[in-house]
Amino acid sequence: MTGTSESEDPGTPGPESSDKSNADTGRMLKRLVPLVLSFVALVAAVVCAVVFGVKAWNVYVDEYPAQQTRDQATQAAEQAVLNITTIDPADLDTFKERADASLTGKAREEVLGGKDGGVLKMLEEAGPSSAKLTARLLRSAPTEVNADEGKAKVLVYVLTSLQRPDEPNVDETRGFDVGMVKDGDVWKAESITGLEGIAYADTGEAPAPAPEGEN
Repeated sequence: MTGTSESEDPGTPGPESSDKSNADTGRMLKRLVPLVLSFVALVAAVVCAVVFGVKAWNVYVDEYPAQQTRDQATQAAEQAVLNITTIDPADLDTFKERADASLTGKAREEVLGGKDGGVLKMLEEAGPSSAKLTARLLRSAPTEVNADEGKAKVLVYVLTSLQRPDEPNVDETRGFDVGMVKDGDVWKAESITGLEGIAYADTGEAPAPAPEGEN
């Protein structure tokens, strides 16, 4: 009987064919991986741009106006309080100008004078020999802010120094609850409630610019 040798299965790849297939797959992956990574990076960039744009718009539309209102109203309230707590009896014109620039409504009437007079009139009656008052800002904080209506409330604390000739200065911390309103493009104080009264004249009879509970 004549023996015959078994032939290799033609459907089974040989070692050389398998190596070639692996090489082709490797080359394909090398081409695809950068493309996939580039696509992923592009998608991520688009998503980041959209998210950042939405956040930026929200800040611009919602947060920025409110923050701007808080900052402007607080700074104006600080200046208004400093203006009415800085008084040189020998130069009431300057006091009047500063107060006029910072006050409106009832606060302006109480300081500069309505039909019943005001703090300015009392200072004029006290004369240039009355005590001099200076103030230094300590701290402030907005308690209410309404950007749409242009209104705010701000707490302002100052250190006042009452100065009389040949006497030690009297230093006290004073607090004010200031109601602010936007008058055109300028923030002004329309109400100033002194948390503690300040007597301007040597006699102690002159009331604070905004006596507690009257505004």
